[in-house]
Amino acid sequence: MRNHYAIRNTQYAVGYLLFALALSACAPRPIPTTTLETPTLARTATPSPTITPRPTLTPTAAPILPTPLASPTFAGTPFPYERNPRAILIEADVWGDTSASLRDAHVPLFRLYGDGLVVFAGANAPLTTGLDAVVRTGRLSEGEINGLLAYLNQIAFLNLRDYYEPRPKPADAPTGYISVYLTKAKTVRVYAPSHDSTPQAFSDAIKRILQTIPADSQTFTPSEGYLQATDAGAITNFAAKDNMTDWQIAGVKLADATEGITLSGSAYAQMIALRADKPTATLFREGDRAYRVRFEPKLPRAVHLSDSLGMILNAPREFDGRVFEIVGYYRGWNLYGEARGTPVTRNDWTIADDGGAMYVTGASVRGLDPGSRADAWTIVRLTARVVYVRLGTSYLEARRVENLTPETPTLPAQASPAATPTSAGITSADAAIAAVQARFPEMAKIKKAAPMSIGATTDIKVFDRGEGWEIAFVEGWGDCPSGCINNRYYYFSVRKDGRITKVGEYARIYNESANSFTTSGIPMWGVPR
Repeated sequence: MRNHYAIRNTQYAVGYLLFALALSACAPRPIPTTTLETPTLARTATPSPTITPRPTLTPTAAPILPTPLASPTFAGTPFPYERNPRAILIEADVWGDTSASLRDAHVPLFRLYGDGLVVFAGANAPLTTGLDAVVRTGRLSEGEINGLLAYLNQIAFLNLRDYYEPRPKPADAPTGYISVYLTKAKTVRVYAPSHDSTPQAFSDAIKRILQTIPADSQTFTPSEGYLQATDAGAITNFAAKDNMTDWQIAGVKLADATEGITLSGSAYAQMIALRADKPTATLFREGDRAYRVRFEPKLPRAVHLSDSLGMILNAPREFDGRVFEIVGYYRGWNLYGEARGTPVTRNDWTIADDGGAMYVTGASVRGLDPGSRADAWTIVRLTARVVYVRLGTSYLEARRVENLTPETPTLPAQASPAATPTSAGITSADAAIAAVQARFPEMAKIKKAAPMSIGATTDIKVFDRGEGWEIAFVEGWGDCPSGCINNRYYYFSVRKDGRITKVGEYARIYNESANSFTTSGIPMWGVPR
């Protein structure tokens, strides 16, 4: 899903290689132009670092990581932006090319959230992962965020048009885009961004965004994924050359995944093992039906939106009277200025999916404030009928609406005080460990081993992932003074908002009769090495 290209000239060639590695992403929606009042700036010159491009796609490619950009000095009036952890503040990516890819899940080149979390693409990922790049995460400080926004404002990025393409239009070129969400939303798309006609401000913006690498960046290992199956018909319609594979994941039916389901724990581990065994398989047999399967390991805070609204907006008259199910962001009273046209009543609100944004009439979302940006990144599922407006656009007449954003979960009553989420959630690794042991009492007997110790029967490995922790509980037995012959590993994901998920197990146990080791499950996060 990624495509190498250069940004304008030799000066930008290195940054171009990284930018072009993306091969697909969700098509951005048309957004009205907005400008910002220029804040008072005090900046010091910072030399441009070198960004190491990702290597050619190979299953064994080792991660090559960008050098973090020194933080600019910023002083003056900060830019107003939403601090909501679900809110996307800046996204830069590229989508569309003609090359085939075996990768299911696309990692964005750069996605910055309102609380400073950055999710971005590292080196090319092994083919078995289903990812087109290694997932990297880190955090930017408020000063770094304001410095980046100040730069975009300084080069007049926010004054660019919504779309550019060269003339004559080249065939089969990718489209690069940058989206910024401030008081209004602004998306600029450029078809064939390597062309000489690409606006200088766009080239400068993408270069600077991709150089803004958090100093604390680290690799993120997904622990759950999104499975979607499309019924491809009876198996009698296919021949041997179609390479159909039997579906073998226990407890997961493809017939139940036509609208998408989330896999975690042992089901996720089995899916990863299936990909490792058959990385190119997409057509599966279940009973007498064939299904085309798409599996996306879940990125931090990633959501799965529909893309129906773009299709409706491009041909509103043709879809008049049709009923759609749309999954998108609740935008209240068009808070980011994304929807075209005018509301039908003063109670109408806006929904935005990966294709565009439209007004909704006839039903409201209980518990959400249409004037609050704090609710503007809430995910809702809407069933609605398209109503065409003569000489205008369409709006959606709601039949049913559902809030899909889960409330912060609570722990059982026996949870220890350190593990019980409060308004601040779980705030430390020790609290995360205590939360797991309270929820899963069988983990309570496992303790951290002393540093540099050999022969400990238990240990706990903790990995800070920014928005939470991944924790491996280890127990061993059998000649442990020499290092333990047998070991069992339990893997948990703990979010700062209190969510705890057991994501897998792995065991390596000596079989004396066979004089060999028996393994079950899949190791995670490099534990054991």
